[in-house]
Amino acid sequence: MAPHNDQRAEIYALATEVLGETASAERWMLEPAIGLNQQVPADLIGTPEGAELVETYLIQIEHGVYV
Repeated sequence: MAPHNDQRAEIYALATEVLGETASAERWMLEPAIGLNQQVPADLIGTPEGAELVETYLIQIEHGVYV
């Protein structure tokens, strides 16, 4: 089951908050992310599990926790 558009919007909003501006968030969502095993965040948010991974990673970035 795919996440609702509301969840996608929330993740994009979180990315914007963490990265400081919409353009940076949109760019980040389209590039492979080291902390997501080189997966593209925009691709991952197509599933509830992937959306949770992206959200968790953004929160880690926000708090300076890199794994």
